[in-house]
Amino acid sequence: MHDARQSALVRNTLLHMLCPPGEKVPYVLSLLTYHFTGMEEGLALLREAGKSKIRLEVFTEKILFRHFTKEHLAGESNHDAWYLSSSLTEDKLRMADCILIPVLSFSLSGDLLRFNDQRDFVRIILQALLSGKKVAALPYGNDPFHEVFRSKELDRGSEYLKTELHKTLFQLKKLGVTLLRDGEGLASWLNDSRQKQSVISEADILSAAKAQKKLLIAEEHAIITPLARDAAKQYGIKISRQ
Repeated sequence: MHDARQSALVRNTLLHMLCPPGEKVPYVLSLLTYHFTGMEEGLALLREAGKSKIRLEVFTEKILFRHFTKEHLAGESNHDAWYLSSSLTEDKLRMADCILIPVLSFSLSGDLLRFNDQRDFVRIILQALLSGKKVAALPYGNDPFHEVFRSKELDRGSEYLKTELHKTLFQLKKLGVTLLRDGEGLASWLNDSRQKQSVISEADILSAAKAQKKLLIAEEHAIITPLARDAAKQYGIKISRQ
């Protein structure tokens, strides 16, 4: 797996190096756990994500490797850089633009709604939501009314059980999690992430100078134009990233 993993790292590095000036390649952290249904769809979503112009890193929980080998996961997802959830750091989260959850299991949903920040994935998701980062999940594994449950004959439980499970999706949306429906939804979500990247222009600096400000706060990944930098130097204005 060493050579395979290296290929994903090389791809991410090349995307960063070859990105045109003024354009940023979104950095996406994908959090993948195991669930008894929705795995095929989740791995397919990772395949689709790999076709997009993004830097993608996949973090997994140990339970996943009780059911699948790394080789199987790499083959099904067309992605070969895998890291354990224990290696998730605040620095990683700070650099990330988006959090992607390919498989939304019952346990992950439950822990999120209980704010169980002792679980690495939950801690990272909650911190992302609280800091205003975009978080999206494919809900098939958590939707008992979806075809993936019918295809495995898992739709025969009581209406009360299915309704209660389905309610968690609405609660997650209230927390700020975007629920994707397919690969097309993923593309739209990623495009929104690119379009919402802020830009600090010369006009912003001139406006700050007019207001006699000496400090301008910019988003962490904001683009600062060369003219803005020149104007900031001219007027003695410090640009500080959040």
